[in-house]
Amino acid sequence: MRIIAFIAAFVITLTASASTFAEDGFAPNVKLIVDGKPVPTNALMYVDGSRGSLADFKGDVLIVTLWQVNCPYCHREMPVLNRLHGEMQNEGVQVVALGMDQSIGTITAHLARTGLSNLKPIMDVDKFNGTILSVENFGRLSIATPTSFIINKNGFVVARIWGLVDWDSDAARDYLRGLAAG
Repeated sequence: MRIIAFIAAFVITLTASASTFAEDGFAPNVKLIVDGKPVPTNALMYVDGSRGSLADFKGDVLIVTLWQVNCPYCHREMPVLNRLHGEMQNEGVQVVALGMDQSIGTITAHLARTGLSNLKPIMDVDKFNGTILSVENFGRLSIATPTSFIINKNGFVVARIWGLVDWDSDAARDYLRGLAAG
């Protein structure tokens, strides 16, 4: 299992540089989707033990990031997403850290230990949301982390991302602001 994780991480490193952007201003590992699927409505668990779904965020632009505590690339991206959420939540952009680990305790302990206080830590209870998002938008069963999805205000996936993205870039911020304004 560790060999597979290492190979996946190596492939992500080769294919998704956080500082490389395509000429259209967005990262080359970002696939914009014209006919995106609606977000799944399967159960999620919030840190307070309450339940909800990704549909609860309808009306805001949403970045859903699938991550795990033991993912080194997630460790690089999560502080940036934490900052992004803190800076853009009043502009109608929210970031959800969809934990693929086994317990909400593991997820919340990691976020507290690393000071990621702006993120909305949510556990994918049965791993259905991550699986559905991956199958419907990548055409394969893959829950490699980090994997992110950008969801428009109407609850439809408009972009899929496998690997790291420079969320601090002007191009990424402008794209998100455009979605929030439209």
